[in-house]
Amino acid sequence: MKKIKALMVAFVLAGMTVVSCSSDDSGPAATIDGQWNQDKTIVKITNGPSQTIKYTGNETGCDKDYLEFASAGVFNDVIFNKNGGGECLQTSTLGTWVKNEDMLTINDAGFLSGTYEILKLSGSALQISTTSQSAGTSTTTTIYLKKAN
Repeated sequence: MKKIKALMVAFVLAGMTVVSCSSDDSGPAATIDGQWNQDKTIVKITNGPSQTIKYTGNETGCDKDYLEFASAGVFNDVIFNKNGGGECLQTSTLGTWVKNEDMLTINDAGFLSGTYEILKLSGSALQISTTSQSAGTSTTTTIYLKKAN
């Protein structure tokens, strides 16, 4: 009888372990809200090679430039530059943003205005891509961003 009870306890414990380690557990969905630092941009022209452009706009000694997707659909492109006295100054370009499924639209934000496909969205990475046509040539631009700390 003791062996049967011990065996039953072992099965129950093993069952609880399997259930508690299920791969069905998922954390909260990743959100685009927050500040993102540009990492690189890849430009691909139809039938041509890709060009990778590393983001080099960060001013030494200043905070990193960032794109902010704030609440109520407020978009903010923040750039830091040094003035003649070496002081870091912040410049912001405000706009709006709307995310619908895997599409992102940015309006009134200068060169970043447009509609993008969200290729990747995680807690630490965001990749957005847009394609334009000009004179029969298709250009796909993919922007890689990392979540700001």
